[in-house]
This record gives sequence, structure tokens and C-alpha cells, in this order.
Amino acid sequence: MKVIFDPDIPEDLREDILEAINEENIGNACKICGCDTLYVALLENILDVKCYECGHSYLEIEIAEEE
Repeated sequence: MKVIFDPDIPEDLREDILEAINEENIGNACKICGCDTLYVALLENILDVKCYECGHSYLEIEIAEEE
């Protein structure tokens, strides 16, 4: 699947996010609408990986800042 990132997501996190998505074996198309694109949104400390077309959420990843 193609992945579109929210512009607020730092470049240095994107590769790790892609690895997490691949580990989930989401598939090649949305099981609800058939879209082949995912959108990764940043909602406070949560990354929401969802279908670009219908918004079906596949994965939520909590992020924390290292001290």
C-alpha cells in the first residue's frame, strides 16, 4: 500500500512508522473500500494509521519523547 504522512510527522520517524505498518500485514487494499493508500495522522501523542479514502483505522501507535 502507498503511505501518505501528515506534514507534522518528522522525517526521522517515517522509516520506523513504515516498518511498524509492514509488521502489521495490513494488505494491499483497504478491507472496507478497496483503497490502496494509507494516511498516517498525528493526533497529540498518537499516530493513527488509517485508510486514505474511508478513514478505517488499522493501527494506533503511541509516541513518547526521549529524555
